[in-house]
Amino acid sequence: MAAVTEVLADYARGHASRSDVVRALLAHDGWYAPMMWLDEAFPERKVYDRMIPTPALGQAPGPGRLWLFTDADQVQAAIEAGGAFAAAGGPVPGTEVFGALTRGTTEVRVNPAAPAEQEWLMGVDDELLAYLARWIDALKVETALVDTTDDLGPRLARFEHYVVPVDETGRPRVVSMEHPPGNYVMAYTAPDLFMEHQKRDGGVTGGADMAAAALFQLADYDGVDGVVLNMTETDSFVLPTDLCQAVLKLTA
Repeated sequence: MAAVTEVLADYARGHASRSDVVRALLAHDGWYAPMMWLDEAFPERKVYDRMIPTPALGQAPGPGRLWLFTDADQVQAAIEAGGAFAAAGGPVPGTEVFGALTRGTTEVRVNPAAPAEQEWLMGVDDELLAYLARWIDALKVETALVDTTDDLGPRLARFEHYVVPVDETGRPRVVSMEHPPGNYVMAYTAPDLFMEHQKRDGGVTGGADMAAAALFQLADYDGVDGVVLNMTETDSFVLPTDLCQAVLKLTA
């Protein structure tokens, strides 16, 4: 996956989508943040692998405004530009950093001293927090699919925002597969994965947002043999009908 600053630069040039940026922000594991905010967000954690002090005097973010840095070099760049925020700590995974945001923060600015194409600014409101929570859940499901973790079933059952490709009639798209053989309803965990599929499949005219109970119930329809998640040209995760039924039981 491209570095987060590369994705931000691609977005500035019109070569990446907002979904690409959100995935990059959340998937990035090297975030640094002001210690004052980290102490509030993670009160049980007092020590970080690296803690970078800043001068006592200088420009500081205003109340409710949070500065985040993609790496220690960006922290140093902010210091050299006159930033003052006591100290910064890190690295911290993106899912933890953005998952810890609350309405106590009104604005997030990424890399405040970087070239404009490597910055990112977003206001924080209830809609954004819900959007980030959805994405974080999606990434956790994707990790569970790749690692086949013990909690895969419960994660699939709890996820509430599968994106199901639909055709012009509004019906879910079904794909015929050889391994395992059968007809499977397609679904994606995140908007960017769905949009990539839509580019490949001219029969997809839109996407339906479905919770697990609605999605895996589709495996009971005549002629449907299960659900295929996050199908690409080279990879996919197939749940035959019996596994769909097992996930359905966990949604009850």
